[in-house]
Amino acid sequence: MYKNIIDIINKNDGIITSKEAQEKGISRTMLKKVNDLGLIERISQGVYTTDKFIYDEYYLFQLKHKNTVFSYNTALYLQEKTERTPNKMDITTTKNNSLAYCKDIANVYRVNQNILELGKIKVKTSTGKTVNAYNLERTVCDIINNKANIDIETANKAIKNCIKSKEFNANKMFEYAKKMKVYEKVKIYMEAII
Repeated sequence: MYKNIIDIINKNDGIITSKEAQEKGISRTMLKKVNDLGLIERISQGVYTTDKFIYDEYYLFQLKHKNTVFSYNTALYLQEKTERTPNKMDITTTKNNSLAYCKDIANVYRVNQNILELGKIKVKTSTGKTVNAYNLERTVCDIINNKANIDIETANKAIKNCIKSKEFNANKMFEYAKKMKVYEKVKIYMEAII
């Protein structure tokens, strides 16, 4: 019976939440028993792993905080457009999602719900896990809009790297800028650096 539970978790990359376990017919009581036996490990509230799980802070963060998107430097890092590993994760969420308790590990940016999904893509972390991040076009708009919060040299270098990338689409960036109401800022900035 316990082997069956471990097999289910291993098929899920060695990690499962209490909610996912319940959806697969495993009760919280059973998870606790298997954990107490030392066959799985509870790594945070409602999150259990087997020895197959490879630790990934980005994946774990989004597993616990579903309504977030990696942004700014973290989005650039995950898409290999900067060599600097972020000291803290940059995340964007809705205005009503405080996440105040995350301030030690994350810079939290808040937006209206209607633009949270704008430019959201799936990217792979270094361990091969899938997380949500903003695409290059949205990231450039965010950086230009919030230059005061970002080192200007780092911002300029990152934006130039994005623009040179074959995946980058300037038309899409300007479309996003209009929806985010930062079109003029983006236009002036782009004219200055090109």
